[in-house]
Amino acid sequence: MRHHFGTWPGLARGPGACLLAAAVLVGCSLARVDSPPGNDPPASSVPASGWTAIAPGIEQREMALPVASASAQGVALLVRADPAVARLAVQYSPGAARTLGEWQQALPDAQVIVNGAFFDEADRALGLIVSDGQAYGQSFAGFGGMLQVDAAGARVRSLVSSPYQGEPLWQAVQAFPMLIEHGGLLAAQGDGFDQRSRRTWIGQDRAGRIILGVTHTLITLADLQAWLLASDLDLDVAFALDGGRSTGMVIQTPSHQESAPAFDRLPSVVVVYAP
Repeated sequence: MRHHFGTWPGLARGPGACLLAAAVLVGCSLARVDSPPGNDPPASSVPASGWTAIAPGIEQREMALPVASASAQGVALLVRADPAVARLAVQYSPGAARTLGEWQQALPDAQVIVNGAFFDEADRALGLIVSDGQAYGQSFAGFGGMLQVDAAGARVRSLVSSPYQGEPLWQAVQAFPMLIEHGGLLAAQGDGFDQRSRRTWIGQDRAGRIILGVTHTLITLADLQAWLLASDLDLDVAFALDGGRSTGMVIQTPSHQESAPAFDRLPSVVVVYAP
């Protein structure tokens, strides 16, 4: 299937740019496409609710997605982590993607696991990945965002307004596009923001807490932006992680177990640990 794509600010035109843009629209591996709207899971009847503590420094919440582009009245599953208490990490298995269940088995102490970066046909992540101090790949330049962990703590960063300068990092994952720029501002949109897909995103609120969200409801990036800004999440910055068939989250704490399964195998994941 052929698609026409524009470019996001800072993303050069050319074959590589088209591949990156395609990943935004359908998510997951650049060689795969999302399943049709008819396969969308039935919407949950759980209403919007407040945050529930499920482990020290970690909270969970389900929120309704009352947006026009949603294929049904959907629900977003969110986790909020206080980086002063909980620990965030990035795990990467280049060339050997795993199911979300296999990541659970490999990371039995993880309280939350979420799908991470876009990846190519060889199951290698796009952009920069840093896992436990080991760096892989090259940073995006002029587009996308990054979750990073260093001596100063965990931070969600726009690579548009705050380009990566090669600083040493303990953990990092990059993806695109930006949804909310620093200061709670609407990020620039490009062609493809009106395409529906499953979505995964990550942001940081004005109190410094990291928020991870997934939805299996098919939704456009434009409506996701609008919903995030209109919500009570008080986000300062946010960007999209891989979506489509890669979208998935698992929560496994003594008080709460929940799963939004990914349909593709994943070479990278974002992990939250309780102290």
